[in-house]
Amino acid sequence: MRPLVFDATIGWLHEASGRRGVVIAGAHGFEDLCSRRFLTLLAGRVAAAGLPVLQFDYPGCGDAAGDHTDPGRVEAWVKSIGAAVDRLKRETGVGDVVIVGFRLGALLAPLAAAGRDDVAGLALLAPPASGKAYVREMTALSRMIDAPLAAKAGPAEPFDGRQVAGFHLSSETLAALAELDWQQALAEAVVPHMLVLANGRIPDPESLRSERGGIVPEVAVAEFEGYVHLVCDPTANRIPEPTLDLAASWIARLAEQATAPGVADRSNELQILVGPDWREEPVVIGGGSEICGVLCRPEIRTAPATPVVFLNAGAVAHVGWARGTVEAARVLAAEGIASLRIDLPGIGQSAAPAEDRLFLYDDRTSSDVMRVIDWMGQAGFGEVGLVGTCSGAFQAFHAARADRRVRRLTMINPLCFAWNSSYALDLAAWKVYENAKAVRGPDSDAPQEPSRPAIGTTLRAGASKIGRLSIRRGLELVKTALAVPERLIGRSPVERWMRALCARGVKVLMVTSEGDLSLKEIARHFGPDGRRLDALRGVARLGLAAADHTLTPHHARRALVARLIAFGDDDDGRSNKAFVRETAVQRPKPALETP
Repeated sequence: MRPLVFDATIGWLHEASGRRGVVIAGAHGFEDLCSRRFLTLLAGRVAAAGLPVLQFDYPGCGDAAGDHTDPGRVEAWVKSIGAAVDRLKRETGVGDVVIVGFRLGALLAPLAAAGRDDVAGLALLAPPASGKAYVREMTALSRMIDAPLAAKAGPAEPFDGRQVAGFHLSSETLAALAELDWQQALAEAVVPHMLVLANGRIPDPESLRSERGGIVPEVAVAEFEGYVHLVCDPTANRIPEPTLDLAASWIARLAEQATAPGVADRSNELQILVGPDWREEPVVIGGGSEICGVLCRPEIRTAPATPVVFLNAGAVAHVGWARGTVEAARVLAAEGIASLRIDLPGIGQSAAPAEDRLFLYDDRTSSDVMRVIDWMGQAGFGEVGLVGTCSGAFQAFHAARADRRVRRLTMINPLCFAWNSSYALDLAAWKVYENAKAVRGPDSDAPQEPSRPAIGTTLRAGASKIGRLSIRRGLELVKTALAVPERLIGRSPVERWMRALCARGVKVLMVTSEGDLSLKEIARHFGPDGRRLDALRGVARLGLAAADHTLTPHHARRALVARLIAFGDDDDGRSNKAFVRETAVQRPKPALETP
């Protein structure tokens, strides 16, 4: 893997020596978080077959400069695919490319291919039926995730558009998306090979075979098997192996028909993305399974401040839920604080671990975090602070215990401090539930005739709910019982570990959302309301009202970043533990340039 910076964005090049390349145009927002790992695995398989592959972020999305709400987004996204094609050709010398589009990327890819003579194929994965259908789907997702949180939070900042799983789409962008039609756009694209993997009605291949520029394309269509399980949740989802194999083999077959290569002009310059208050360098950390990340430094050198390392929240890639980690890193940089956001092995862009591991909670992941801390030391940062949400909080906690270079620890909504089999059952049950919910789908927007549910259906639903509650309560009892014997003879091991960290001088910030299950986990180890945790010198508490587990609402993420900034200057690490509704932090400005 080799990182690149171009066209105000960051890309990841999977190197290979073939004469034909591949550009992956991914999804947007929540669907991007769900599919990043799938597309990284696809890129790896295609590169192993001999075709170099470039993944990248659209302008204002992911690691790119700018913001989702900037004007002209759709046009900029289409142009960015062309810029990625040009950069891949320049960097590797390939003669032509295959463009792979997933979801939003499948809507945009035919537009990007129009007017070009160097696109050998289009692989459209789970394309929406149309732009209008895509906007309807985003609206339904917004009503399911964002609307309930907004109702709790009360009046919000005015915004002309819609928030979808924490990502903002302006009214202008939604209107432009609604105008897109990938099948109509194909009329302008001269492409000899085409693959369509549909997540709904499979299109008639004959309708896609019309002659363009003297070429009748070879068209293959099939079902995108496992789509609903892929996009149900970034952490609970399942990688659809049959679909991965099908797409990879179709693309790999095109390597045999590659045109004559061009001349490579590989860049040996340091890859830096420049913003108004920050400079970002994409990095690949070796010494084991490759770890990909982005180092964000202040644009103006200030007095040294302890840098922050952001760990993954569950299986969410390093850009963060609702792009929160990118936004946090750039706000911190504006305040003079450097940060590194990473994908741990097996997540996002990074390579898989060399051995089989427990999902998210493996003790061996601490060694990966320490590799990252080693890298930070080589970059000039002798001490670090660790920030983690959910499973990331677990990994941050245990890495802090193991490595004395960790001086600050921020744990956000931790659901586990010490892993055991009851947590494994809890995680497995949650993943099953999320996948089942995805199969059922969101509630329809259309009004329906009122009807009386069948008695059997009602009983089954009630029994299912009672069963889930029984399992949850049973697991909670098991977790608590496992902690009790230690308390009877002194302190729980988790409390002893936390006391040892504080005695070592580590500052701890514990962040919880109102009503989150992490509050039960804290009470389990530190007493009701976490009172023994509050008594520890060096521990600060931050409560976030009207926020969910992953901090979807912008006000919650903003409050967290404000506290992280203050946390760095807090001598004794103490703060008010009352719930916080809003703290003002300036949003990052758009980037000015990139070399």
